[in-house]
Amino acid sequence: MKCINCSTDNNLKDRTDNMGRCKSCNHPFAFEPTAMPTNMKLTDPLFAKLIVDISANNTLFFTPRQLYYLLDKRLRSRFIRASFAANPIPAIGCSSVPIIFACFWASGFFKLSPNFVAPIIVSFAATWIVWLVSQNALSNQLNRRTRQTNITALKVLAGILLLVGLPVSIIIKTPIGIIFSIGLGIAAAWLSWDCKRQQSQIFDKFLIEQAQFNEWFDRWTSINNQPVKILPSSQTNNVPTDPNPEVTAYSFDRVVICDRQTIAQLLISNNFHFENSCAILTIDGYPQSIFTTTMEMLHRNPDLKVYALHNCSPNGIKLVRRLRAADWFPDSAIPIIDVGILPRQIMDNTDVMTPQSSSSAQTAQQLDPDLRASLNPDELTWLDAGCYLELESFPPQKLIQILQRAINESRELAVVEGGDMVIIDSSPGFYTAESFG
Repeated sequence: MKCINCSTDNNLKDRTDNMGRCKSCNHPFAFEPTAMPTNMKLTDPLFAKLIVDISANNTLFFTPRQLYYLLDKRLRSRFIRASFAANPIPAIGCSSVPIIFACFWASGFFKLSPNFVAPIIVSFAATWIVWLVSQNALSNQLNRRTRQTNITALKVLAGILLLVGLPVSIIIKTPIGIIFSIGLGIAAAWLSWDCKRQQSQIFDKFLIEQAQFNEWFDRWTSINNQPVKILPSSQTNNVPTDPNPEVTAYSFDRVVICDRQTIAQLLISNNFHFENSCAILTIDGYPQSIFTTTMEMLHRNPDLKVYALHNCSPNGIKLVRRLRAADWFPDSAIPIIDVGILPRQIMDNTDVMTPQSSSSAQTAQQLDPDLRASLNPDELTWLDAGCYLELESFPPQKLIQILQRAINESRELAVVEGGDMVIIDSSPGFYTAESFG
């Protein structure tokens, strides 16, 4: 493992002999990968690269939760690449070599006919492969794309067994091969269907718990100091300030209302409000010091456009409706554009992680009937199962790009060929982006 201070490579003996420090500069290592579980080989260079990547080379602020998501994603990718699940079809092809070798070895060792030994060994090996691929197709430690790949592999295995294995077994007249080809081929086809059916009930599981990440992060900061661009907990200040009268005479044409303070703090810290000439607030009144004054400024602008940015969660999808309340923007002439995440935008996306929690399921089942009626049956099923997706699962650069794109595409609030902005229901002044990212 290389030292992040001087780039000297230290093997396990070097690290052990120097009490966990670099043999060249004596800088302590924060992590010892050999003491971690197989799928959590965390090293100092890996963690340092995570910080550089999440901050876009130390140019953007980020939240601790965003770093947590990125670490889990990188560890999951390593775990998948190191397993049979990453590329099951090529792996199956490579496994034929040791299987053929085992057939010849067993035939010679036990002095039996290859026509008798080979079908037995191939049948048991194929059974093990089908079982392993089916387990990968249902694993919540793998991502959805990998699970889909293994479902496809089951279909390929079924085809090989029925279209290749069965004719060969008939030609060489091996009853064992015929029975296994038919039985295992049908089983593989059924498993591919059953695993696909169960995908909606499989929720992504974090490889590392939040508490474990917090412990690692504290260890890192105690040795290497806190990352420059990481955001602290949002500061709550309930004392209004007296802004300059010249500033209050001006009004923004756009405002982004977030459902989480962390997202508003992230956008403000990265100067999104300056670069896009918009105010940034949260549904619970953040930033408190300027919230009342900013709302007064916004209410004076008849051309105001409101953008609702929220998690894909029961509380998140309520945000747009809450903004029509009397204290917010009751005037239907003011358009409210939903640029947050909706279930239909990510339910079938194999590249996003969708965890599950019982509290989210309970909240979903308690949503107002009119809001539930605005969702399609698949969205309701997804939410009622407790699935959710956080905005903080996206890196800051990606999140800012998505929001900028949504604002740019909504300037005319018209449905144009190739555009993504459409009216979401019959209520006046409600709009949404059809895709998120």
